[in-house]
Formats: sequence, structure tokens, C-alpha cells
Amino acid sequence: MTPPVRAVLPTFQKELDPLLLMPVRLFIACLLADGEWSDDIAVRSALQLGERSFVTHVECLLAAGYLEARTQGDLKKLRLTSLGGDRFAEHVGALSRVTFAAVKLLPTTRRPRGDAEL
Repeated sequence: MTPPVRAVLPTFQKELDPLLLMPVRLFIACLLADGEWSDDIAVRSALQLGERSFVTHVECLLAAGYLEARTQGDLKKLRLTSLGGDRFAEHVGALSRVTFAAVKLLPTTRRPRGDAEL
């Protein structure tokens, strides 16, 4: 018999940040998690994203207050805000708890794929 998990799911749904569920946005937050100003080109390059895609994700995080931007000459700099840092930390913690709960639900022995149930 499978253990009930319904009580656990609502907690995780409240803790996970919908904006950071998209891996690109999570990775942008990861790269900016130190709270220091970083060149947007360096962040985009690290993620190997095209400019259009990158700008879309950055604008979303800026609008939510997770990032702040400033221009220095020809360079655009990005930094995670304190709100962004708090939401990032909460989201990563929730992801860790989700992963731990998922591992506990795995069967202790697994049948190799392709074996038919007899």
C-alpha cells in the first residue's frame, strides 16, 4: 500500500516560488546569489543564452523586485535584491525538501525496465 502524501504537497506548493520554477530564472538567481553587481553579459554568457531570451527572464525578475539593474557606461550591471535573495533561499530550501520527500517515496528495490509483471 502506498503511503499518503497529500498532506505534504500543499506545504511544498506554498514554499516553491513560481518565478524560480523556471530553471533559467533559478540559474540567474544562483549566479547573482552573492549580492554583488555582475555584468549582464557575463551572466548571459555563463548560461549560454541568446540576448532576447535572457532579457525576457531578467525583465520578469526585475518587475518582481528580485533583481535590480544599473548602467555603468556601456555596461549593464545586475544584482539580486534582498527580496530576491530571501525568495531564492526559501525556494532552494523547499526544492531540497521536495527532493528528500521524493526519495523517501521511491521503492527500496526497483525492477529493471522491460520486466513484465507476472
